[in-house]
Amino acid sequence: MRMRHKAATGAVALGMLGLAVAPATAAPLAGADSTATARAASCYVYNVSGGAVNIRSGPGQRYTLIGTLAKGAKLPCGTDRDGQTTGQRYTSCGGGDSWSTIRVNGRDGWVASECVAFGV
Repeated sequence: MRMRHKAATGAVALGMLGLAVAPATAAPLAGADSTATARAASCYVYNVSGGAVNIRSGPGQRYTLIGTLAKGAKLPCGTDRDGQTTGQRYTSCGGGDSWSTIRVNGRDGWVASECVAFGV
């Protein structure tokens, strides 16, 4: 399986991740963007930091905290998988200023890019 972490892309053995695959049974919400729904269904953001990662309403620490992604947890990717460099620096996970989206309760939230990895 291919994964992206920070600026690097590589491969990882599925057995090392402990993933379970289940068939999708839920239909998309009425009026939902089918492209965004398909993208989110085929991509997950994994917390690879040493602790919980804050999820914010925008790409920066000045935005409202809307939740946390627990250590080792995953959520569907948001609409901006490539990240966004905003100048809003963070100190967790080695620091940086790139933010990526994650789907939370049907909307995009933002996480520090260096704290997460992308995969399927």
